[in-house]
Amino acid sequence: MKPPSELDGARVLWWAWSGETPFGELRGGVGDDRWVHGFAIGVYESGSVYRFSCNRHWEVVQDMDVGPGESVEDAKHNLPMNYDGANVCWRAFEGD
Repeated sequence: MKPPSELDGARVLWWAWSGETPFGELRGGVGDDRWVHGFAIGVYESGSVYRFSCNRHWEVVQDMDVGPGESVEDAKHNLPMNYDGANVCWRAFEGD
């Protein structure tokens, strides 16, 4: 399930979807926000790059500033330990 072209105002560059089985559980999340089904890497107009963790509706439940010195590739491969990174298959976002 492909994400929208923007998440929280950032243009989506890369995305990954878990399908029915979530990548993992967001600690402290409740209801739909508890289970992470999607990841996305997005860039804001300012040039800031973020990794987003999303619920099954592509609603952002957590974000992380990639920060200076880290690349998009770093953001794709350095997922928090509570997520099953082995099953993440990143895809380049191509227009709607």
